[in-house]
Amino acid sequence: MCSYVSPESLMPPLELISCAAIARERCGTEVQLIDAIAEGLNEDEVITRIEAYKPDIITSLTGFECYEEDILALKKITSRITQTDFILFGHYATHFPAETLIHSGADYIILGEPELVFESLLSALIAKNEKALETVEGIAYLQGGELIKRGKPTRINDPNDLPIPAYDLLPKGDKYYEPLLPVPYGMIQTVRGCPYACNYCVKSYGTKLSQLTTERVIAEIKIMKELHGIKSLRFIDDTFTINKRRVIELCKAIIEEKLDIKWVCLSRADNLDDELLTWMKKAGCHRIYFGMESGSQRMLDIYKKNVKVTEALTVFHLCKKHNIETAVFFMIGHPDETEKDFEDTLKFAREAKLSYVSIAPLTPYPGTPLFDELSATINFNIFPYKNEWKNTTMVTAFKERKQRFYKGFYLRPGYLLSSSRIIANNFWEVAYMGFGLLRYIILKKPFLSAELKDPEPQLKRTPMPETV
Repeated sequence: MCSYVSPESLMPPLELISCAAIARERCGTEVQLIDAIAEGLNEDEVITRIEAYKPDIITSLTGFECYEEDILALKKITSRITQTDFILFGHYATHFPAETLIHSGADYIILGEPELVFESLLSALIAKNEKALETVEGIAYLQGGELIKRGKPTRINDPNDLPIPAYDLLPKGDKYYEPLLPVPYGMIQTVRGCPYACNYCVKSYGTKLSQLTTERVIAEIKIMKELHGIKSLRFIDDTFTINKRRVIELCKAIIEEKLDIKWVCLSRADNLDDELLTWMKKAGCHRIYFGMESGSQRMLDIYKKNVKVTEALTVFHLCKKHNIETAVFFMIGHPDETEKDFEDTLKFAREAKLSYVSIAPLTPYPGTPLFDELSATINFNIFPYKNEWKNTTMVTAFKERKQRFYKGFYLRPGYLLSSSRIIANNFWEVAYMGFGLLRYIILKKPFLSAELKDPEPQLKRTPMPETV
């Protein structure tokens, strides 16, 4: 399972098609992609596909909350497919390479950002060159039952030097989607890294920024339109709007090239202004996702968010002025969070006039400062996977507050009225999603193209591994 699956969305596995482009263009190999979720394949069907293809090497990404499922699925594959080298990467694989190797049956772990290490490792494996293999930095493997780690996770300084991801390998049709966006749907990452210091966040590519040029971004969008006819697009950058000048330049290029595409992105409430939102709207921006986390200034300070509640309210009202939807993520459940903090968050969500909200329990992950800070209060085990609070009453408290939050936000007369307008403006997208949900309820078939794996509505891809 390569991407985060929820009833509302399924995103293409960018990391895998980026590695596929490396394999094909730099190592001269034949490549096939299996996106089992998008294609609705179970484990046995995946194994049948692999046996028919007879690959020399298989590469897979491992996730977070689905980590144990991933490892068990991989173990089933490695026990059946024995004449193949298996390469894995991902956050937990990087932080727990020995456990991942032992329980999955994989041969190699790539530590951190994968592409360049993958190129070196793949070249050595193809050539069956033991000496070259011994020089590959940024990998881990088992030798005589002992873990060998060679090198550390490193950053790719310029992603423009990487080949364009193999978009042609993605399955055709409406396999990928996101709420209330027209399909076909695509995704692109234009910036890697995030310089902010939020203590709960697993940083996708560390803190140093590296970015694609405007020309490269436009070229990739054109390829997706040509290959898949995409009508909507997600900029998956951790913070798409971090460089105002660059975003305006890109918006102007989208307009000049007449790409005519509806797009969404992730941002922060402290790096948007009227000028930037004006250009974004002109270029087709339909929705902005924000990880606001809390409407309590005290909690924001605890999370090292470096955002002011008053500033955030101004930005959200600006988005509404420009008719750009706001989808905002909140999380509750910090041991120090009070009832007043929760009430402040609900009050904030109402006052901000947000389009959509999602609330999730706080989950501290290994590799983050917050996990280290709260480790004494957490039961964590990598396999079998467990990441939960020792105080079990926190789960009950979260469920109660979640219900109150959704009722208090969504069941207001003013919001219900605005929702009717949203539905009217997105009639065909709503109908498409409604058909998929009805199909799932009646036939127990996958929701649209994806299996319904998680009952909690979240609109995130599984983050990439944290790197130095």
